[in-house]
Amino acid sequence: MIPLFAVIRWHTGRRQFGLWLPLFLAWLLLLPLLLVLLPFFVIGCLLARMNPWHLMKTGWQLVTGLTGMNIELQHGEKMFQVRMV
Repeated sequence: MIPLFAVIRWHTGRRQFGLWLPLFLAWLLLLPLLLVLLPFFVIGCLLARMNPWHLMKTGWQLVTGLTGMNIELQHGEKMFQVRMV
């Protein structure tokens, strides 16, 4: 399943901020662009003698693998966190 939300949190000493980004809206906006670019991608893959279906499968696995990803950066009292839900 593709990630639907990105949760971004950062702490600056005494203050804490958080932001939820709805990624499903980005996926919906990118879908028409991907459909338009798909024939060029397939032609480019065939010219480079690569299997386009294998590359699309690998790309899909990368996108779906983002679900559950958690990145935390911390330096002293400051912290930055990105979590894909």
